[in-house]
Amino acid sequence: MQPEHMTCQTSHAFGPGKGGEGGEGGAVILDLESVTNQDFIAAAFDSLPAGAHAAVCAKPGDPGKGGWPPQKAATGGSRLVASHNNYINCSSFYVGDDGTFKVQQSRFAACHFLLLDDIGTKVELDKLRDFELSWQIESSPGNFQGAILLKDPLTDGNLASRLHGALIDSRFCDPGAKGPMNRWARLPVAINGKPKYLNERGEPFHCRLVKWSPRTRYSPDEIVDRLGLQLSPVAVKKSRSKKLFKAPDYDASTSSDGVLVPRADENPVVAALKSRGLYKTPLGSGKHDLTCPWVHDHTDQIDTGTAYFEPDDQYPLGGFCCQHSHRDKYHIHNLLEYLGVPVAQARHKPIIRVMAGDLHRVVDAAERELAHRGRYYQAGGLIVSVVTDPTTGDPAIVPVSSAALTRELSATASWERYDSRQQDWMRCDPPNRHVGVLYDSQTFRSLPPLAGLARQPYFRETDGELVTQSGYDAATQRFGVFDSRQFALPKPTRQAALESLAIIEELLTEFHFVSGTDKAAALSAIFTAVVRPSLPFAPGFHVRAPVFGSGKTYLCELIGAFAGPGPNCKVSYPTTSEEATKVILSLMMSNPAVIEFDDMDTDWIPHGTIKRIFTAEHITDRILGVSKTATVCTRTLILGSGNNVGPVRDLLRRVLTIHLDPRCSSPATMAYKGFPVDKVRQNRGLYVAAVLTIIEAWRSAGMPWAEVDSIVTFGGAWSDYCRQPLLWLGHPDPAASLIDQVRQDPDSVALQALFVEWYLVFGDSPTTVRKAVDYANMTFDSNLMDAIREFPVTERGAINPSKLGWMLKKNANRIAGGYELQQSTADGRTAWRVLKVTQTTVPSSPPLPPLPPSPPLPSLFLEQEETSP
Repeated sequence: MQPEHMTCQTSHAFGPGKGGEGGEGGAVILDLESVTNQDFIAAAFDSLPAGAHAAVCAKPGDPGKGGWPPQKAATGGSRLVASHNNYINCSSFYVGDDGTFKVQQSRFAACHFLLLDDIGTKVELDKLRDFELSWQIESSPGNFQGAILLKDPLTDGNLASRLHGALIDSRFCDPGAKGPMNRWARLPVAINGKPKYLNERGEPFHCRLVKWSPRTRYSPDEIVDRLGLQLSPVAVKKSRSKKLFKAPDYDASTSSDGVLVPRADENPVVAALKSRGLYKTPLGSGKHDLTCPWVHDHTDQIDTGTAYFEPDDQYPLGGFCCQHSHRDKYHIHNLLEYLGVPVAQARHKPIIRVMAGDLHRVVDAAERELAHRGRYYQAGGLIVSVVTDPTTGDPAIVPVSSAALTRELSATASWERYDSRQQDWMRCDPPNRHVGVLYDSQTFRSLPPLAGLARQPYFRETDGELVTQSGYDAATQRFGVFDSRQFALPKPTRQAALESLAIIEELLTEFHFVSGTDKAAALSAIFTAVVRPSLPFAPGFHVRAPVFGSGKTYLCELIGAFAGPGPNCKVSYPTTSEEATKVILSLMMSNPAVIEFDDMDTDWIPHGTIKRIFTAEHITDRILGVSKTATVCTRTLILGSGNNVGPVRDLLRRVLTIHLDPRCSSPATMAYKGFPVDKVRQNRGLYVAAVLTIIEAWRSAGMPWAEVDSIVTFGGAWSDYCRQPLLWLGHPDPAASLIDQVRQDPDSVALQALFVEWYLVFGDSPTTVRKAVDYANMTFDSNLMDAIREFPVTERGAINPSKLGWMLKKNANRIAGGYELQQSTADGRTAWRVLKVTQTTVPSSPPLPPLPPSPPLPSLFLEQEETSP
């Protein structure tokens, strides 16, 4: 070895090995412990600029104390003993005019390797993927330094600094690392004398060479390409003169509005390949077949195996690959240089320029380009995306967070801000202020509106056509997440409908329905599950039984299996109106297929939000924990189950009850041998198609209408899709229990009793609440008192006039038992009177079918307007 000239030969220490893809044939040391510091330096600095020297530094004890006196490696090698902290600089330097040797930028000669430190602690080794380092040294317990040797010494200090900065930006280095001219790498034969690494005996940690492949070397382009680095722009020296200037005017030929430079219609690299006659054919998925620009270097000049890959999120500049011998020599940067395509154009992105005073235009441009991505939508005043659970395959609408929006806008466009020092537009991140304005917007101009999701083919409301194409449908503003090939429909005939009905009914054979109407109601629930995205309004379904283990939850799971591929979203029934608003709004934001109130231990309390999910298409309220409101779609199937509980008061006309009764002492021991839920989960397309076939057959038959009671809220699309087709095929009315619930409404009976007693006492004279309460208390009129006490208007055993007045206000103009309550005035105050009325009917409604005896009520079930207190 000749240390003065750094020409040490290390071939004696190497055996055959595989080098890095960017190297020129690597080598792996057979005995790492045999590598001396001199061998190491000689291999790392095998080529030096004339007159330049490698710099070493040796320090005993704690390396943090004292300075860093450099020495020429040729003369200071004797100090690199195993008991010292020994270092080698990444760069080589010239001797100064004064004969001294210093590590200074003014004496920089060349950069020979790039240093990666804190591997294993701050930088994960997996981050390098298949990139092979030239060496790796354990510099402290579990912490490693790695190096990337350059094929040729890099004499361009600016480029070396930019490479080093790009490594820091990509988090391959500690952000506090100094530049390549002040980077000291540990040598393999050395200690780490920092006090925190001393062992129990006070001995320092000894560095250890764990990887040694000095023939694995890379060019700057290969480092950038292989590690996906983003080099900072070339620095422009400042002018000493204080010259005033302004941002350049915009070229109308390249910019539509100054703020936005649209993306080229054709990929610039593809266009350049075509103009050079190198383009062959597209290969799909952004891959293109082409003639290699360096085809003459191929063996026998074979013109095959070369491809260009368009940019994506992982490879922002795209990729270039040739399968021939030079595949490691030429990469995307070489192709761009050959074609003369600037890096900014190679990204094939629109450019958004941040201009002062044009915040609104910048935000509008960002929204337009975000919409062009085809991944984001607006829903209820929020920016949302459609995300599919990889386990269940069930989609959901997910609001985008501010951080996620920033990331997506960065991937959507190249952002630029004018730099007065560089006198040019420089790349930047999307500004937080502009992202915040877009995120907090309640209305959007460009993002397509998303009304909801469809998990199977659905009926378009405007024309009734069955939409079998997945993806976004502009007419319905709905996003379909399904494979239409799984939902094959036969010709819609009555025979096909009967066969389809038999397939569905076979799933219900083991359930113990109390009556035929309960089975019809269960079938109607299944139909509702399939077509709920097409229904503006639909009732909820409650499965009721007298004892646990009757199959209530299992029936709900079966119904829910028709709604989507995922499980039912099960929650407890809210106990307060505030809780109901929070729970329903948060759940509905993702547009789940099913919300199930499982094993309810209370009745369906008519909270305001619960009532509105059945009779309103949208709900608007404030998002929990966020100072903004959201509007959510209510097209979700609502199910419930419980023992001897069910809908009450206002929910009697909104929730249809399905009664189960196995009539045995221990129903929990029953087993469903047919496994109906598993059958639907495993072949959902077949069973959903059966429901759609029945509906289509009914429509093809002319939509025959059975003479049954009209239900105002659910008398439209729900009756068309979920009630009339079953009646057409011979089933009893699935809505019979809903009508029966309304007729036997205990509240109506109580109102009737109150109206009768009030009329007997006061006739049709206007009477104030105070007078009525005083009369009942003073005269001890037991009938009137008892009638009033049927309502929740007492407090500490006495009637509260305010509560009674509020109850009467809620029931103003209500008719019960031939009497109507009307608001009036008496003595200048609000008063109430009860009038006898003549029973009316709706001419368009058919007569009622025979029903069990019940209190006298109106023969038709009419929708009452909601009035929230």
